[in-house]
Order: sequence, then structure tokens, then C-alpha cells
Amino acid sequence: MQLKDAKLVFVDVETTGLSPAMGDRIVEMGLVVCEPGQRPRQASQFINPDRPIPGDARSVHGITDADVANAPRFEAVAQTVGGLFGNAWLVGHNIRFDIGFLSMEFAIAGFRVEPAGCLDTCQLAAATWELPDYKLDTITSELGIMHPAKHRALDDAVATREVFKMLVGELGEAGLIVADLQSMHRYQPQWPTHPQTTLPGPLYDAVTSGQLISIRYENGDGRSSFRMIRPLTCFSAGRHVYVKAFCTKSAEMRTFRLDRIVEIADPAAA
Repeated sequence: MQLKDAKLVFVDVETTGLSPAMGDRIVEMGLVVCEPGQRPRQASQFINPDRPIPGDARSVHGITDADVANAPRFEAVAQTVGGLFGNAWLVGHNIRFDIGFLSMEFAIAGFRVEPAGCLDTCQLAAATWELPDYKLDTITSELGIMHPAKHRALDDAVATREVFKMLVGELGEAGLIVADLQSMHRYQPQWPTHPQTTLPGPLYDAVTSGQLISIRYENGDGRSSFRMIRPLTCFSAGRHVYVKAFCTKSAEMRTFRLDRIVEIADPAAA
């Protein structure tokens, strides 16, 4: 398909944390919809995540619990957003992050979405320009692109579109096909087909509902113990993902390494 004939949706999301699989949710979504022969359309929406926004997330995007208190939940906008995504090429900066959250939200809402594919301006920029790094902030600064509200969904989506336009101009827009852009990726970002399967069902249910669950946890020296925890969020550090949860055994917040949760038990049996 020639790029000029493709429907493109530039997308960015702000979230409660780093991992949709561990229960983090979208709090803001920004879209720029570009269809052949039509003027670009912009949309921005706060989303109620049904959980508090942690301080570390607020420090990035500045969105508070009060901002989203009266916003719709994702399921209320899933059909509208899904209609925009259908047969569209989704374009984002480090888009694997955005589509990870979006696919999980659609799965929770019970709505099936099938985009045409995904393009990542972070990878495309790295294949095109020599820059200090390929963060969106760095690219817009180096290329003189206006980006006033960094880490807010619509402004990031708009900035991503401007980066994309410069990339396409650099490559020579006439006759450019989508496959040309795909071939520039070091890895191909793909819309997750079954996002729920990234976690065992009981743990998935616990982190998305906030319920207590019993786990068997193995520490660094191989000793294991059963604990009742309420998972709240997660974060990445190095090669590992960590679960932050309230532990009833210690009656305090604890951090558990995900790969050391070796068993998920029926809470009544613990």
C-alpha cells in the first residue's frame, strides 16, 4: 500500500504505571487521525482508571486523581476508539508501550480491534538520523519541532506526527509504500492478539480488580513462603519486572520479583 493511501492514526497514552499486564491502566489518550482526502482530526480524552494514580506516574504526566474522577472508563469509549483504529496504521513513539496498554484495555472491555499494523517513529528516527538519543523530547528539540506540553497524550501524538512528517520528507514521500517503513524497523511492533495471556488468569484478575490473592514466593536463596497479597502496581528495573503489593503477612507494602512468584494458590487454601 502506498503511504498516501493509508489511514494513519497517531496515538499516545498516559498511564498509572509501566505494565498493563500487572494492572496499570490508561488515564489519558491522545489521537491524531489522518485519512486520505480529509483534514486531520484530533481527539483527547481523560480516562478513569478505577484506581489511584501513583506519585511516580503523576510526576511524569501531571495528571491527578481529581482530573480523571469524572472521566469515562475505557469501556465507555472503546467502540468509538476501536472504530477509528479499524484498518488503520497506528503510529506512535515507542509504540509497543502504547499498544500494550490499548490492547489490554480493549480486551478488558470485551471489544475486538484489528488495526492494519503499527509503525514506530522511535525506530524510524534511529534508522534515519544520528541524534544523542531517540526519546521524543530529544528528537523534537534537535529538529526544532514545537512540543509545548511534554508527556501529555495529545501533545505527544501531535509531536509524533510532526516527527513522522519530517521522516517521510527525508525519505522522499513520492511513491513511498508502507512496507518501506516497515523494513526500517529493527523489530516489528505488532498489535497484541491476546493481551490477557501475558499473566496467569488468577494473577491477572487480582491486579485488574485489586483483590487479595495467595502466592508462593521464592526468595533469592531458594526459600519459599505463602503470602496473601493485594497487587497495586508494577515497575521495571533492569531485566526484571517487580510487583508492588500490600502483604498481609507483614502488614505492609512489599516488592516481589515477578519471576519469583512460582505458584498462585486458592486464597482459601493458604
